[in-house]
Amino acid sequence: MIIEIVLLLSMVLGGSALIQAAGARGLGVPILGSVTGLALYLCIGAIQVLTPITSSPVLTIVLTVALPGGLWLWLRLRGAQLPLRPLWAGIIVAGVTAAVAFFRAVPQVGWSNDSLQYLLNGSLIASNNITIASTSLLPKRLIGVPELHAAANLGGEYYVQAITPLIAGLVLALLSWMLWESLAPRLSKRALIFIVLGGVLFLASMNRFVFHAFYLNGHLLFALFMLVVVGGGWMLVSTTSVNKTALITAMSLSVGALIFLRAESSILVVLVLLPIIVDGSVSRVHKSILLAILGASTIAWQSFMAAVYLAQGLPVAFEIWGLLGFGVAILALIPLLRWSIFVQRGRIILVLAEAVLWLSLIVLFIREPQILIESVSATYENVVTGAGSWGLSLILMVALLVLATFIAVPNRVNLRFPLTSFIPLGFLLAYLRDIAYRVGDGDSLNRMWIQLIPIALFYVLIALGFGEWRRRSAAPVSTHVSAPADSQQL
Repeated sequence: MIIEIVLLLSMVLGGSALIQAAGARGLGVPILGSVTGLALYLCIGAIQVLTPITSSPVLTIVLTVALPGGLWLWLRLRGAQLPLRPLWAGIIVAGVTAAVAFFRAVPQVGWSNDSLQYLLNGSLIASNNITIASTSLLPKRLIGVPELHAAANLGGEYYVQAITPLIAGLVLALLSWMLWESLAPRLSKRALIFIVLGGVLFLASMNRFVFHAFYLNGHLLFALFMLVVVGGGWMLVSTTSVNKTALITAMSLSVGALIFLRAESSILVVLVLLPIIVDGSVSRVHKSILLAILGASTIAWQSFMAAVYLAQGLPVAFEIWGLLGFGVAILALIPLLRWSIFVQRGRIILVLAEAVLWLSLIVLFIREPQILIESVSATYENVVTGAGSWGLSLILMVALLVLATFIAVPNRVNLRFPLTSFIPLGFLLAYLRDIAYRVGDGDSLNRMWIQLIPIALFYVLIALGFGEWRRRSAAPVSTHVSAPADSQQL
């Protein structure tokens, strides 16, 4: 229990120190800070795995607290206004301790063969032996989720019991905070509470959300970081209520962490970043930081994978070389951000990106139609007829998204593009893995929908908060929402 408490507090306190040093205030410190600390922990752990440094979770925990804590202290000694809140710190420590005690006393866990493979990688990380992992484990399970549970091995256990349900709670907290900061200048407090509580209850009542809140896997963790990147990207260009440096800090670390969660992460992250890259209101420095972390993380992981294959006397898989080249291309794009064409032709670039995805899917369908036919059929069974255990929630979400398209939302493409581009990409992934999706709640695509649900719900609730039907003759909606004078005070 002690190890679990120390692990979680390292993420919360370390992330809060970092995000406050970056400029966040109010509830953004513990909420956005917790997400940032979680991402920081995974990024530090990844550096340990990918370098000769020991991958021991003890070092990961220490660095997750020490690095941001040292930065916070250095800035404070230099005169930065970084208030220390002993009461709030005490509440956080007590809350984390109580949560760990509760989830250990009432263990609720869902697992599968995938879960056991994640935990196997976690035990190898804890013992500094990840390089001996088989090439059937590393490419599919990676190291993100294993890193989360590696610390449990220090106490003779296999997984951290409280972290998965706490990640689910953090998704709800982050969604609530983002909605509050985005809509507070426009709505009365009563209307704002109604929207936030309604959204939280809608998400928390979903069968699949509850399932993933206790399932040893990485889908809700992926959803959490995606919400940071997409929702934070929209807030970056649409509101002034949150410090931009704090947002970029959280987004950058989330981008880095995402690369180590799923094999297709690099492609997904490029798509969700594309609206930011072509947005003229985002500084070139911020764009460069996001792309640099994405490219460097992709290159580092794929290079490590190639080294593992070669060390075991195996030929390096084609997809590893492909993603390695993809990472190099991302870094090569950074100097080109000086070209004004990315902003001037931004809308065309986004249309072309989606068109390429659809055309690629059509070409693959012509070559091998059976995979797409079976995948679409299975997806229909899972989403519409109930085989995927979603009930009516996905159908209702799609209906709400359709209605949201008729409401004027500033910079709506930042929220819409990651959702619509995933549809062709999701089916392209079936071809990349060379097997169709299947009927049942354990299907890969059926589980991946939860990664997009928080983003989709954020889009719908933002549209509801703006509440202005789109008209051809109407004046454009203001692209920035100013914060009230006291919104950044706790």
